[in-house]
Amino acid sequence: MENVPLMDQENNMRTKIFLLIILSISTINLTYAEVKSTIFSYGNLPDIEVFYTTPAEINEKTKILFIMHGASRNADEYLAAWQPHVADRNVVAIAPRFTKELFPYYVTLMRATTEGQLVQDQSQYLDSIIPTLFDVFKEKLNIHSNVYRIYGHSGGSQFVHRFLLLHGDSRIDKAVMANAGFYTFLDPEIPYPFGIKGLDINDLQLQRFFWQKNAILLGDQDIDAQHSSLNKTKEAKKQGKHRFERGTNYFFDLVRLAESKELAFRWRYEVVKGVEHSNQGMTPAAAKFLLEDL
Repeated sequence: MENVPLMDQENNMRTKIFLLIILSISTINLTYAEVKSTIFSYGNLPDIEVFYTTPAEINEKTKILFIMHGASRNADEYLAAWQPHVADRNVVAIAPRFTKELFPYYVTLMRATTEGQLVQDQSQYLDSIIPTLFDVFKEKLNIHSNVYRIYGHSGGSQFVHRFLLLHGDSRIDKAVMANAGFYTFLDPEIPYPFGIKGLDINDLQLQRFFWQKNAILLGDQDIDAQHSSLNKTKEAKKQGKHRFERGTNYFFDLVRLAESKELAFRWRYEVVKGVEHSNQGMTPAAAKFLLEDL
């Protein structure tokens, strides 16, 4: 038998290990559901591309999870980040894409610019887009469940917390908001989208808002006050220097308001260690909360 130098033996071993890793990754990827897409038309709104995956079998226990992208508008990549977490779950994962050209202010539900100018054309508002999508996919896929869950990161987190407040769909089972850039504080003296001045928010809406099983997730390293996509208006800066501080201030402001109104408060606050402004970094913690019982 030919003697092989030790260095060559080590190189051969590294090559075999490398090939094994590649083959393992390929095998794992093959187990993920096929990503499908469809075009959704609703009212006077522009068409919306929707990416989604389905479990191997849809039955009476299948649930729907909405995944809301950030400012990069990369809904397909957000959906891909969730695939390892939903691959073995009985979940339809749905990620709508709001393009910058057609939906520049989706983070405010198209009700205002991110500088605070109100949008007068109510036909462009996105308040009802998720409930309508839920109805469409229930019918399309013959889903029996009457509740759904929703996740948003960055701009998607902004969308979600405003949607929870302004629409308040009672069919929302759980929601996660991760690393939002700025928030709609429940302050009647501050105009929307930074506060609720001019909005008709009653105590019944607040009761429902506080009662839902929602979670604020914040990366403890999301502390770049000069981040390229961070809202730097003076109104946003009043909420905190960076995303971590703004999210913390928002959560504890909700706590104080719930206590003052003697309303039950079921939200969760969680700091994700070592994570900057990263959807992939936040997804595992969000999945643990949203999928723990599925």
